[in-house]
Amino acid sequence: MKTVFQRFFSSLPVGARLLVLAYALGFPLALLGQYTQAFNLYRWLALLPLQVWKGEDWALVTYAFLPNGIVDWVISLFWLATLVAVVGRNWSGAELWAYCLLATVAAALVVMAFHSPAGCGVVGNGAMIFALLAAWYRLYGRERLILLGVGEMSVRQAAILVGVIEFLVSLFCLGWLVTLAMMCGGVVGWLYLFLRGKSALNRRSQVVDSERMARLEL
Repeated sequence: MKTVFQRFFSSLPVGARLLVLAYALGFPLALLGQYTQAFNLYRWLALLPLQVWKGEDWALVTYAFLPNGIVDWVISLFWLATLVAVVGRNWSGAELWAYCLLATVAAALVVMAFHSPAGCGVVGNGAMIFALLAAWYRLYGRERLILLGVGEMSVRQAAILVGVIEFLVSLFCLGWLVTLAMMCGGVVGWLYLFLRGKSALNRRSQVVDSERMARLEL
């Protein structure tokens, strides 16, 4: 098992490794601080709308690296590592981080807009998971795979199934408002990929047109 984990982890690009590590270590460090009473990561890093309005802007990002309990941590860490291992190979580390943080901030802004300023702190990386599922769907949607316990299906079907599971887990752990905010982060990721694809098609079209013009001139 240790060898399998080492091979899996070493196969990831550096940026993808750092992303998974940042989330994997967040919860153990928070527990350590809680039991030793030395520090409180949830107070420092959770998304507390009232504190953000007072200037704690970093919480718009850092909330995504803390889970809402051990069940959320185990499930989200599994899917984050799995999706990053697949999707992360299509981008550089900086691009992967930028994509995940774009979804994270988008979800945080929705929380800020509709969540009670005096409400409880928000944590969880659901926005990242939904955004990575959107990327998996768009980049590999036509491929087929075998999902344990389900059987063979397309990546699109698998992404939808995992999205439904993540929705239910998030709904149970975080409530409907935060869950919808996390889904909005995924929608922003989808729109980003859509616009990026359109831009790439336009550039290819321009290159083809310029090559045709050059041939005509010759």
